[in-house]
Amino acid sequence: MNKLRGLSWGGGAGVVVFALWGVIHYGTPVRFLPAIATGIVAAGLPYGLARLNRAITRLRRRLADPETGISAEKGSVFVSKSSIDDPVETLETVRDAVKRDEEYDETEREAFEEGPGLSIRHGGFHNTFVRITRGGRVVVTGASERTADVRDVVGDACSLTFDRTRENPFQGLQPIKGAPRVFLGVFIFTLLVAGTAAVGAGAYPTDAYNPAERVVLVGIDVQGDVDPSVSETDTQLSKASFLADVVAEGETEVRWAQNDSELVAQQGRNALRASNDARRYLASARAGSPTSEQLERADRIERRLRAAEQSVAEALSERATDGSIPEENATKLSRLGDRFESVERPSGDDGDATTTERVTRLAPHARAVAF
Repeated sequence: MNKLRGLSWGGGAGVVVFALWGVIHYGTPVRFLPAIATGIVAAGLPYGLARLNRAITRLRRRLADPETGISAEKGSVFVSKSSIDDPVETLETVRDAVKRDEEYDETEREAFEEGPGLSIRHGGFHNTFVRITRGGRVVVTGASERTADVRDVVGDACSLTFDRTRENPFQGLQPIKGAPRVFLGVFIFTLLVAGTAAVGAGAYPTDAYNPAERVVLVGIDVQGDVDPSVSETDTQLSKASFLADVVAEGETEVRWAQNDSELVAQQGRNALRASNDARRYLASARAGSPTSEQLERADRIERRLRAAEQSVAEALSERATDGSIPEENATKLSRLGDRFESVERPSGDDGDATTTERVTRLAPHARAVAF
């Protein structure tokens, strides 16, 4: 199997299996249809293009005059108009007839993919081949002026007439070669990446996460399903830990965003959504039957998350007051930053998630404003 075929078949099948797993794990099959379609296209694209190329070539050859634009030196193909019943007997008859003709140097039996055949050498180094199709048609091929003479010998010996054709019946699908093959490989790889991203989009259909973040979250879910040593609580904690990093990255995104208040606000909203999801995963992990080690891990993630939320809130506050944002939008950014100061976290020092307290530095009228 060549590399391109391995990439398309293996990668395409992998994307389809990945998407089917997503259907089972997350439900809502329609969300994973784009990924399944992408995998199928990637798997069948090289074969489909080769078939299309052969169909176009055959059509062009059929429409062309078989006697025009063909030289014997470039190759001749003669196919019998009728079929024969016994390939072995026919080949032996041809072999005896050629041996009686002193114009030919040597005749050897050959084994081809479709069955037995003959190789007839003449002129010292030229070869003409006599082969028989699975349907019983006799085919004479060669790249010499003498190929037509061999056709006449075969026709006289076996009482056959031949048509000259541009299409060799033994020529199968021709693989794509050269630069187009390289471009096709790059395109298939791009399709596979897009299919993987489509699985992530189906699993986590929210704009708060970019494609890479979705794929990481899906990867954590996959590990939880296939690795017996990873419990559901471990999976929830791993996702919460990753999202704590996403929230922390939100601070950088807010600071790097240009003087576009909507872009700055969008980065803040994305971080807020990731924060809420992280806390939901932490609550789910604590609500199960976590071990003491898992509870300690949850507490560490909680502290990291809280620090990340504080950093985003400070970044939004700075952007709202640094003069780069219009005043009316700066007020909205300030309120968005304040929303990070109003989050649910476990109360008490023991990390008990059964009760929560709302920690806020907002005035009551400010908390009522949604951005």
